Amino acid sequence: MSGSDMPGAVVVGTGFGLFTHVRALRDAGFEVRAIVGRSRARTAERAAPLAIPLATDSLAEALEDPRVELVTVATPPHAHYDAVIEAAQAKRHIVCEKPFAKDLAQARTMLAAAEEAGIVHMLGAEFRFDTPQALLRRVIQDGAIGTPLQFLRIYHQPGLQDPNEKLSDWWEDADQGGGFLGAFGSHMIDQVRSSLGEIRTVSALLQTMAPGRPTMTADDSYSLQMQLENGAHAILVAAMAAPGPLVMTTKVVGTRGGAWIQSGATYGDPEEVWVSDAQGSRKIDTPADLVNPPATPFPIAELIQTEQDRWHTMGIDVPPYARLFREMKTRMRGEVWTERETAGTFRDAAAGQAVMDAARRSAKEGRVVEVERV
Repeated sequence: MSGSDMPGAVVVGTGFGLFTHVRALRDAGFEVRAIVGRSRARTAERAAPLAIPLATDSLAEALEDPRVELVTVATPPHAHYDAVIEAAQAKRHIVCEKPFAKDLAQARTMLAAAEEAGIVHMLGAEFRFDTPQALLRRVIQDGAIGTPLQFLRIYHQPGLQDPNEKLSDWWEDADQGGGFLGAFGSHMIDQVRSSLGEIRTVSALLQTMAPGRPTMTADDSYSLQMQLENGAHAILVAAMAAPGPLVMTTKVVGTRGGAWIQSGATYGDPEEVWVSDAQGSRKIDTPADLVNPPATPFPIAELIQTEQDRWHTMGIDVPPYARLFREMKTRMRGEVWTERETAGTFRDAAAGQAVMDAARRSAKEGRVVEVERV
């Protein structure tokens, strides 16, 4: 397919957008025609090694190109709103990163703008298409363990031990949408919602444990206990500043058995899905349609400058994101998407934001909080 036959895309954000969106868009058959950053000069420097035609500090300038059909928003969270509203008003299709918005009120406005514009809108919850997560969801939804009773996910990683490791200013600032609940908890919440159903109540604790960062106001650790509308419970525990080995598990218990993701010793190791029931324990074979290509690390070392950059240049996000963008391209053409797994929309984004808002309120007030409906 030649460049002129490909739908055009503009990426807003020169961090994760540059490392992941650009590569995944190209893998999915889009032509990346522009990238937007805060500084025109710095954006041009970062865009040059990737041969992106236009580097600008103005989304409006990028949208002057009539071949741009899709806008992907990968800025820090506090800047999502303006980019989404501008793209919706320009009638461009949109993929927006998570955490989606500052709060539920903002998320509702973004959802309404996209629906009013009549565009295709998707949330950047790419791990819906991570192979083990997708397979575990199928196992649950196909009834292999009966009616789900409890969902457990634990993720403790030994990051942030060196206070001299540079983090982006926004990441340490709760007012700018920083913190681990938004960055990673949003994925966990989406996994619960897309696998088991809607969340009714939340009880949460948030902590900041990273040593040597006295000005950090954002959380780097959280624990959530949630009750779902269908009566199931979900427990999410995560920390990104926990010394020692990586601890990572996902397990679901149902009325007829349990299913879990058997994780490796380090992040990125191969993972397997297992089921235990009255017939014993067994590994579930992965269907061919859920196998992603291997991760390819980002190849341009001079663009990797912060701790977040290192997280986002391993390449693990690229194959599932390419899968998301292929679905976006199909829906943009008005065609029917026939694969079983589907991307989240801005309605899912707003529902996830409602859960995070409830979690933050719960942690602040020390009580169980009911999740607002979208």
